[in-house]
Amino acid sequence: MPSEYLMNFDQQAFLKDYWQKKPLLIKGGLAAWDNPITADELAGLALEEEVESRLIEAQPVIDSVTKSQWSLEHGPFAEQRFSSLGEKNWTLLVQAVDHYAPEVAQLLTYFGFIPGWQIDDVMVSYATKGGGVGPHYDRYDVFLVQGQGQREWQIGQRCSKHTALQDGQALSLLTEFNCEQSYTLSAGDILYVPPYVSHWGTALDNNCMTYSVGFRSPSQAEMLDDYSGFMQDVLSEDDRFRDATLSASAAGAIDEQTIDSLALMLSERLRDKNHLRHWFGRWASQTKYSVTNTQDESIENNNAEDLIINEIDFNNTDLVICRDSASRFYYIDENKKEGTQLLLFVNGREIHLGGELEVLPDLLKASIKTLCNQQSFSAEQLQPWLNDPANYNVLAELFENGELYSE
Repeated sequence: MPSEYLMNFDQQAFLKDYWQKKPLLIKGGLAAWDNPITADELAGLALEEEVESRLIEAQPVIDSVTKSQWSLEHGPFAEQRFSSLGEKNWTLLVQAVDHYAPEVAQLLTYFGFIPGWQIDDVMVSYATKGGGVGPHYDRYDVFLVQGQGQREWQIGQRCSKHTALQDGQALSLLTEFNCEQSYTLSAGDILYVPPYVSHWGTALDNNCMTYSVGFRSPSQAEMLDDYSGFMQDVLSEDDRFRDATLSASAAGAIDEQTIDSLALMLSERLRDKNHLRHWFGRWASQTKYSVTNTQDESIENNNAEDLIINEIDFNNTDLVICRDSASRFYYIDENKKEGTQLLLFVNGREIHLGGELEVLPDLLKASIKTLCNQQSFSAEQLQPWLNDPANYNVLAELFENGELYSE
């Protein structure tokens, strides 16, 4: 499905004036959106071993709200745990619900004005009256979408890595919270909160469900570490550091010319856009969790007549093809002298297309973009893959892995 559009929302003004700068309430931004998952279904996910979930209970202290007592439990949970909970002051949070529920993944189509690789996941919370996770800040952008019920959000001061946190808490809660704005969100309302802006949400009823569209905020150290691992596979034994700019200096000294030479060598590696493209595509498309429906064996170990792709009529304009909601598909336009090539990345893999062709046909490039930009599309849009045996095999593997499927 192509990107949908939020109501009462100016994309250009948002990106210019609010993105990573200041909070924004989008009243009725998803007024026509139906809450896609029930509280019971969310609790069912929290019973599963492979699903990351948390249960938070609050016991407010009357004389000091920021010193309330909070308890944290990690899932998976036994079914009877939920029946033992009280009628208020608790919250169930389930991470990456979009990976397990395609109907929740559809929520992301409304945020198509932000590059998909920046989106981390959709966390869903169910809370009873008084439930919440306390005063805190995130290191990433987040859109807080109210699915049902009501929640009050207080927006506080901007924080930093030096902001004091409460001692003895399992959660990273602020020792001081100064409310500057307060909003009450009903179903369909959205609150955008930039990184490091403190906020505190509290459920106002026993029917409160909130969808947190979180964005990726990887540390530079993490990215450099991953890139260095990629370069270890790229560089050969003959790629070595030899300082050819020696100057007369004491035997025990590391002179400034050596540091300059080292800085030049490393900066040249980081300026190599070709290597950066190939690394970043693989890094960005890595899934948050393992794609559980991916098979271990490649299609080469299956009989051709048994392939799933053989059951698909690519001439059927009514047949819908879907991407697995846990999978990540991205492309990069790579400019070459002989034309524009397209690099395709799926779940941390670089997919090689075109067989012996240096430049992909325009129809195939358009099909790849459709595959990466849309969660679902017509089967006939994949026809350009069928014209080359190598591309056909790649497409077959995507279906065999469960990364694509017909609806």
